[in-house]
Amino acid sequence: MKTAGKIIGALMSAEGKTNPYPIYREARELGPVTRIAPDWFLVSTFAEVREAMRSSAYLKNRYSNVDENQQAVRRAHRSIQLFDESVLLKDAPEHGRMRKVLGEAFTPGRIAAMAGKIQQVVDEVLDSLAERASAGEVVDFMEEFAIRVPLTVICDLMGVPWKDWSRFRPLAVDLNATLEMLIDDTQLATADAAAAELDEYFSALIECRRAAPQDDLVSVLLTAADGEDGQLDSRELLANLELLLVAGFETTTNLLGNALAVLFDHPEVHGGLLAGKYTYAQFTEEVLRYDAPVQHMIRSAGEPGIELAGVSIPVGAELVMLMGSANRDPLRFSDPDVFNPARPNNQSLSFGGGAHYCIAAGLARLEGVTAVSRLLARYPRITLAGTPVRADRHGLRGFRELPVTLGV
Repeated sequence: MKTAGKIIGALMSAEGKTNPYPIYREARELGPVTRIAPDWFLVSTFAEVREAMRSSAYLKNRYSNVDENQQAVRRAHRSIQLFDESVLLKDAPEHGRMRKVLGEAFTPGRIAAMAGKIQQVVDEVLDSLAERASAGEVVDFMEEFAIRVPLTVICDLMGVPWKDWSRFRPLAVDLNATLEMLIDDTQLATADAAAAELDEYFSALIECRRAAPQDDLVSVLLTAADGEDGQLDSRELLANLELLLVAGFETTTNLLGNALAVLFDHPEVHGGLLAGKYTYAQFTEEVLRYDAPVQHMIRSAGEPGIELAGVSIPVGAELVMLMGSANRDPLRFSDPDVFNPARPNNQSLSFGGGAHYCIAAGLARLEGVTAVSRLLARYPRITLAGTPVRADRHGLRGFRELPVTLGV
């Protein structure tokens, strides 16, 4: 039996990043909450991960209790500082203030109104692949579809000029490394450089929108920053715009890649979708449960006297919450390792929970359903044409390469 510390080590290995699910099973066998180190705990089961997500006693700002020297180290790295200043790592009351502003762009009505635009984007990307499909060429699904669709959608929503869109994929990959459990000095330096480039780009774009507002998210958030009540300060404006960009497509990119891989592994599901046995909404929800684009979150205990599953959690202690494991918890889902789009009451923890539930979850679901349904309608014979390559990440789980032939 592994210890919790060895579980973390195994998850960070190449094998663990490729397939963490057997390791999660071992984590759950240790118990719902297990100690990794004196102030570091592993949470692996559905009920306990959900409880910690929903409780205000656990903080997203894990560094509120650290000393000034540690704070100074964090401020010295722009990639870390960027996320610290964004809604992602804020707690009440700052979190509520920021989320209220950002939420105006992601209301159910606004997302529903984007359906036509998303379908147009998907169809245009599929059209661009028609000649290569007819020639039987091998296409990297990640590069040619899974990245392009959500990146186009979020950049269009934000108002990023077309000519600049291609810059953001490598910057997002570099920056998002800071969201992993472990990051080395080389990765951190690369993330800092990416953050600096994004700062420069969005600072210039903000000034353009300040001079000439448009119907886009940059202009909406700029109004909130420049208004009399000052709902966002200048640094928060910059941080949240950059967060929305990198988070707004990276996770959906991974959702699309993971979804296609599921179809290759489960041809009966592929056939069931084409035959109408399952809806694309059911399929998308099961992908989110079965192979979530985000595998873990980390929070810290902000109050004394907290217990989780009978384990005392000291103030300041960190919880590594394994959503990927919780979504395979047999106490919550029957036959959790079976991919079943018809699964009843299929509510996973892949978008988080509580006050920090993903603000763009509705948009991600709409993109997933639209993209997969339009893809299979156009290319129902899409086939794996090589060895898929997983990205070297645990927290953000997806593929770096997924070679396919589209078929005609």
